[in-house]
Amino acid sequence: MKLCRFELKAKPGEARSGMVYSGKIYETDGANPVAVHEADAIRPLAPIPHAPSLRFFRGDRQPDPTDGLDTQEPAFFYGNPMCLVGASQIVNYPEVVSSLGFEPFVAAVLVGDAYQIGVEDADDLILGITLLNVLVARDRERVEFGCGGIGSAYDVGAAIGPVLTTPDDLEEHVIDAEFGKRYALSTVVRINGVEQQRGNLQDLPFTFAQAISSASQTCTLRAGDVIAIGPVVDPTLEPLLLDPGDELQLAIENLGAISLKLSLLQ
Repeated sequence: MKLCRFELKAKPGEARSGMVYSGKIYETDGANPVAVHEADAIRPLAPIPHAPSLRFFRGDRQPDPTDGLDTQEPAFFYGNPMCLVGASQIVNYPEVVSSLGFEPFVAAVLVGDAYQIGVEDADDLILGITLLNVLVARDRERVEFGCGGIGSAYDVGAAIGPVLTTPDDLEEHVIDAEFGKRYALSTVVRINGVEQQRGNLQDLPFTFAQAISSASQTCTLRAGDVIAIGPVVDPTLEPLLLDPGDELQLAIENLGAISLKLSLLQ
C-alpha cells in the first residue's frame, strides 16, 4: 500500500490523505473512502505533516571501534523536522552558503511509541518507508563535524515523499532478515535530468530495525518519528555540488521519485 497526503489543484490549501493505486489517488477520511482523483488533479504534500523528530543514521559517520562505544548499535545525529518539504518544491539557496551539496537517504516513519525495543521487534514499528533527499551546506558541515556536532549544515531543506510505502508492499524485495529486513532496491540520483550516481539499499551498513532499536535505547520513540539511513549511493563517490536553478531528483525502485529545485531568494 502506498499512503499519501495531497491537495487538489482546484482547492489549494486543504490537506487530504489517501492511497495511490494504478495511477489514481483514492482519498479517505482515515477510515472510509471519500473520492477518487486523477494524478494530474492533485499536488503531492509531504507524506507526514509534522514529524516529532528526525534522526539521520549515516553509514559513513559511525563510531571508531576504538572509542569504547558498542559498534553494533548504529549512531545518529538529529535533523530539523521543520525543514522537511514535499515533492517538487522550490528551496532557497542560502546566500551565506558557499558550497551546497546533498545526501540521499531512505527513511522510515514510525507508527507507534517504543522504548528499548529489540531488533527482532523493531520492524513492526514501521508505518511506511519513503525517500528523503537532504541539502547539505558542505562548508558548514566541515566546521560543525569538527566541533563534534551538526546544526545549520543540515537545516537548508529536505524533500520527503512522495508516498509512504507500507512494509507489506516490499516483501518481495527482502533479501535478508537476520538483523531486521534488508531490501534490494536500486537507487539513482539525477541533476537536471542527468544521471549522476547509483546505488542499492542492500549495501547499507545496517537495517531500519537496527537503527530503530539503537535510537530507542536512550529515548522513547514516538509515532511519526522519522528514521533516515544513508547515503543510498556509494559513499566513496566524490560529493556533488549544486548551483541555483539546479533540479535534484532521487528515485528508489518501488518507492517512487522525489525532486526539489534550488532558487536564489529574490
